[in-house]
Amino acid sequence: MTLTPHEVAVSQLATDQTVPLDRIKSLRFIKNNIIGNKTKKDLYIQLGIVSRLQDIISTKDDKDSQLKIQAVIVLGSFAFGNESNILALTNSGVVEPLLNCLNPSGDPKLIEAAARTLNAIYASPKVSRQQLFMGNHLHVLVQLLDTFSSKHRPGQETVQVHTAELVASILARCCETLEQQMQIADSGAIPLLMRLLASGISKSQEAALGALAALVKDNPELAQVIAQMRLEKGERPAPFILRLVRDKSPTMRLAAATCLTYLNRAGVIPEHNNEIMLTVLPILVKMLQLTGAVQETAPQVLAHLIWESETMQKAVCDMEAIPKLASIISQMDEEDNVYGIVGQKDKLKENSLLALAAISQLKEDCRKQVIEAKVLSHIVSAMSHPSVGVRAAACQCTRSLSRSVKNLRTSLVDAGIENPLFQLLSDEDLGVLRSATATLCNIVLDVSPMKKTIMERGIVSKFVRMISYGDNVVRLNTVWAIKNLVFEAESEVKENVMRQFGYNNLVLLLNDSEPAVQEQALNLVRNLAHKREHDIEQVFKGLGNGQLLSIIEEKLSWDDPRLLEHALYVLVNIATGSEYHKQSILKRQGILRSVLRSMNHESAAIRVATIWVIINLTWPDDKVSHSVHECVTLLRSMGVEDRLLALNADHDLDVRDRVKTALQHFLMDQQQYGHNNNGNGVSPDQTGSGNGRYGHSSSRYQDPEHQQQQDNIPSSSSSSGDAFSGGAGSAMDTTHIVTGGHGVGGHDRR
Repeated sequence: MTLTPHEVAVSQLATDQTVPLDRIKSLRFIKNNIIGNKTKKDLYIQLGIVSRLQDIISTKDDKDSQLKIQAVIVLGSFAFGNESNILALTNSGVVEPLLNCLNPSGDPKLIEAAARTLNAIYASPKVSRQQLFMGNHLHVLVQLLDTFSSKHRPGQETVQVHTAELVASILARCCETLEQQMQIADSGAIPLLMRLLASGISKSQEAALGALAALVKDNPELAQVIAQMRLEKGERPAPFILRLVRDKSPTMRLAAATCLTYLNRAGVIPEHNNEIMLTVLPILVKMLQLTGAVQETAPQVLAHLIWESETMQKAVCDMEAIPKLASIISQMDEEDNVYGIVGQKDKLKENSLLALAAISQLKEDCRKQVIEAKVLSHIVSAMSHPSVGVRAAACQCTRSLSRSVKNLRTSLVDAGIENPLFQLLSDEDLGVLRSATATLCNIVLDVSPMKKTIMERGIVSKFVRMISYGDNVVRLNTVWAIKNLVFEAESEVKENVMRQFGYNNLVLLLNDSEPAVQEQALNLVRNLAHKREHDIEQVFKGLGNGQLLSIIEEKLSWDDPRLLEHALYVLVNIATGSEYHKQSILKRQGILRSVLRSMNHESAAIRVATIWVIINLTWPDDKVSHSVHECVTLLRSMGVEDRLLALNADHDLDVRDRVKTALQHFLMDQQQYGHNNNGNGVSPDQTGSGNGRYGHSSSRYQDPEHQQQQDNIPSSSSSSGDAFSGGAGSAMDTTHIVTGGHGVGGHDRR
């Protein structure tokens, strides 16, 4: 059978008997055939060329480096193909021999070709970076950054500089974890990257900026190190990079803006905040109207820079970034419909959606602009997009918009987000599932008309499946959503939810390995036990009196102030219940001692919570006045009254106000029964003259930590108070007087 020219070319690579020049000729023939031709690349891979190329570059015979160079170049052509081609290379084991080709004493052109091929391979996020960090590979790679090394050969300066640029790009693509960042830093890369940054060669500076940005991203320690370093002329990096952000080259401007963004987010260049606002932000917004890779990446950098910054988000709104982003997304959808080219610009759509999500994260005015830009239908459509990145980004947009009560009640309902969101709760991609569960936390709020239909569609059964999911974020979002679902709910709703969800699952969450999950599980208990004596009794029955209070006692011993505060508010709610519920607390000496100890806590919020426990336990009630007297006597014997007297001079106004109410309860008991406490009783002038019942000045109060987003939270809502990585919102925390004392429920936005 006659062989095709392609089969002949591959067969000539298989034997050492072939004259080297003929093998080189075959490699060049193959290279010319596959460049820009996906079909030919697939053909040669099927013919088994990868293993033949691997054999060539693995040989230790360096007599003719041209053969190796051509083989590496051909591998590079395959690496510049699609994802499947790259995986075909890595699965065949070509990374290790390519790394071995980087020997600084070898042929500079071979080193350059190997670096270029490795850079193309590492462009794929699916390729493992592990081999680079094994053996001596990282050390050898970093040496190649030094373009002034004495080992470099005359006449090869251009090749060596280009190699350094490729190495910087490889390092940028291999900084996926904190451990990798630290290993690269420990290898001595940072000073060499600084030298490359100050080289005056544009491409070298761009490459250095990319590597430095990757090293400081989400790494405050390395960001601080880099921010404090000196360039060759003694200048700090930030001012130097700020000049580069005004460069005429769009790619240079983007690289500089990216590096400054990560340094700014790390909080290590506060002296340049104004310049970031006045220079970097406008440049990034202008880049939205460019084309190609710059336009694709600019929205992602913009989103990262303004995330959780109300000031920057407002500034970007004023620069009309929202209409620009809306235009990009709308135009792409039109092109997809007309030309059927879904997939070609997925990253641009994903990043544009992320930017919209970031801009509309905190400000109601910005959310209004998104709605007015008529992009909501495109966002909802993107929730069903084939690309997982686009789906997750669209969900982030929905999450930001759902922080608005108006949007929850009108725009999002009209746009029909319920169906696609419910479908995303079964998505196989982790990133999508994280975004969907976070969005759901807002959709089930009591102000959302979608809450009822979501429950009717069986959301609780989905919750049960999701809490067993192996991801901490999904589990956290799930318990957060359940907490919001039962907030201010009727007793039958709470019972229905817990009948399906199961108190056994709640116990697992209360003892979860993640403190953040435990915190929200405590908030769930807090909401379940809020408002009615019947609700408290249901929690007692569901968890068991002993088990519930043992869990609370254990949480009160933790050093985590968030767990401590929420555990205390569970007690606050239980103490609004029946005499049996109060006595259950009073019989637990460990709990009472923890409350007494926490009255001196450094956090005013925790001190307030402890006083509310005392207020509710001692709440005057004519029907059980003797029991109240026994409670006051017990607490007085433990030193609670003396501690309250000391808190009369607390620097926090809320603490002082609550102390007045508590001390009036002790004074009333003293006046009715009298007591002897070594002459140290409460006098009327020590309790103040509060204008509410027994000195309680108001039927509601606001937790000072949770007033920052009152513009989009109804005044009747309350929060258990937390803000999440990557952008969780908190609501007002109001509390309500109920029969027998003071109870606290809570929900908040994600």
